[in-house]
Amino acid sequence: MVDMNRRQFVAGATAAVGASLAFTDAARSADATIEVSSTWGSDKPFQKVVDAFNAKKLGVTVVNRFDGDYETATAKAVASVAAGRPPAMMITGWKFGYFAKRTLGARDLREINATKADAIIGNFRSSVHPLVTIDGSLIGLPWAMSTPITFINSELWKAAGLDPNLPETIDSTWLYENARKLDAALKGKHPTYRSALALSNNEWTSQSFIQNAGGYIIDPAGKLALNSAEAIAGMTEYCKPAFDGLWTPVSAKEQDAAFEAGALAICTTSSTRAVTFPLGAAKAITTKFPGMPGHARNMNSGGNFLAVYTKNKEQAEASLAFLEFCASKEGQTIWSQVGYLNTSVHDVPLINDFMKPAAAQLGDGLTAETIWPGKRGLEGQDVWRKWVSRMLLKEASIADGIKGAHDELAALVAA
Repeated sequence: MVDMNRRQFVAGATAAVGASLAFTDAARSADATIEVSSTWGSDKPFQKVVDAFNAKKLGVTVVNRFDGDYETATAKAVASVAAGRPPAMMITGWKFGYFAKRTLGARDLREINATKADAIIGNFRSSVHPLVTIDGSLIGLPWAMSTPITFINSELWKAAGLDPNLPETIDSTWLYENARKLDAALKGKHPTYRSALALSNNEWTSQSFIQNAGGYIIDPAGKLALNSAEAIAGMTEYCKPAFDGLWTPVSAKEQDAAFEAGALAICTTSSTRAVTFPLGAAKAITTKFPGMPGHARNMNSGGNFLAVYTKNKEQAEASLAFLEFCASKEGQTIWSQVGYLNTSVHDVPLINDFMKPAAAQLGDGLTAETIWPGKRGLEGQDVWRKWVSRMLLKEASIADGIKGAHDELAALVAA
């Protein structure tokens, strides 16, 4: 199972790991140096976690090696594995869970040390355990979780005469009605206004619309399920503001920059942006991601897991020592400053109030972002993004776009 069904979280706490971390004799026998293939450089909070662990001088030294984004780091790992030199550890996007296990050979942590592995995963809420359980194997620590929420530029919102006291839960009808009011009130009149809305042209916001309409891209059993009436309904609603002139689709980086500059009124994007958005020219207010009218919400999440790839026994044991610290309250508190959701059982406060809608979505229950199966699963997100763009730009109808994406993805999944 790789899905997380909507449920109440069970906080089965285990004892926090402190300065007296337990290591095997193999890890103690000599200082072991572990390189982590990472998506974060030395200026990010992950480096602080690494530094705090190394400061304990427990016989294991961790090196944070920046290897680019998820796709770039995973592509580098493919080459390393082919050469017989897999990374000792790697920060791997959840969407590459199948690929990590079946193609890259991510280790089952319980095969390294079952007692330690169970203690490590016990530091996390039971609802996130399935995210790092692939083919029955525990392949990592559920390190980072984010979810798309709705950010609103309070200055533009108030300038359009709209109420800044937002509902806690919204749907697309509410969002689009207010986007039309914004457009009518501000277009050509407000000096910074460019677009009423941006829904993020990537795989996980479109996935949210499909799931909130009752469908899936990849279903909970790991099967391609895109060719459905629910997927067509979700994508029809997703594309509607672009078709109505309320949204000019751009890249995620362009979108975020435009929102921070004060040019966009509404932006649906990763909850991790709550760290920087309030500091920009656009003073944000936040609420949940829009649901679909008449449907139960079924929101998804993104993020990554810390996996062990080394086949060397001592390196693998040393990697578990680092994971013990990462899972501890100390490690989680340091890590929380990056703005990801707290999926651990530890009491770690939110970094600010802008994160409250994201925490509420976590409490409601979150599925994983699309986990692409097949040996060519790494290519799946690019295929889906391409077809999303084609539908948004009216290069393909919604029905034709869904069918085209389904057929192309089916070939990748079967490979």
